[in-house]
Amino acid sequence: MTKPTKMLELLCAAASAFDRATSTRELRTELEVFAKRLEFDRFAYAVTINAPSLKRQQYFLSDYPTSWVSMYVERDYFKVDPLVRFAQKSTLPAIWDDDSLHNAETQEFWEEAGGFGLHCGLTFPVHDQPGITGVFSLARDRHLEMPEAELAALVGRAQMFATLLHQAVARIDLPKLIPETCAALTPRERECLRWAADGKTAWEIGQILNITERTAVFHVNNVTQKLGAVNKTQAIARAVVLLSC
Repeated sequence: MTKPTKMLELLCAAASAFDRATSTRELRTELEVFAKRLEFDRFAYAVTINAPSLKRQQYFLSDYPTSWVSMYVERDYFKVDPLVRFAQKSTLPAIWDDDSLHNAETQEFWEEAGGFGLHCGLTFPVHDQPGITGVFSLARDRHLEMPEAELAALVGRAQMFATLLHQAVARIDLPKLIPETCAALTPRERECLRWAADGKTAWEIGQILNITERTAVFHVNNVTQKLGAVNKTQAIARAVVLLSC
């Protein structure tokens, strides 16, 4: 297993590579390097977009066996996958051997995964904007047998790697799934939207920002159009997810 100092160097190299990356292929290359240096056989990274007024979408980047991915989709394992459930509720890393992830309901899932060499691993949730959750996993066909201090260092570095990866995916690939993220709002439009989110009327927004009611309506309508929303309420909901307003 890579020593802590070498692991830190690996993480720094990954951070630089992610900053330079402009394509999904480059992200995959860094995932492969990171997984192999940490002596894991497989990697997977998924992002789920599940927020009000936005179409549910998933982004998946992995080198898991194609047959396992097909079975996962066919049997709808997403509903029983304990790692997905864990990531939706927690910000902490998960060790696959943890007893809390194993029960009668998940027994078939683990047995099938093990048949594809996915016996043991680590999973790292990344919670970004509301409704957007990333999940990074490292998998191998043998148990994680190492001193606690070494395991703690590994988990810490891998969690940082997951965060860096998520940021790179958000920059490179998420705009393709949700084009609204590219919407360029002016500072005034953002101000009007924030006050509208607080329940202020156009007249009240005008008073607060020292603009006319008509101008306030104009800005809110512009935001609604830019975000592809059908009304002000939907525009606010999308802005919370897409723009962190």
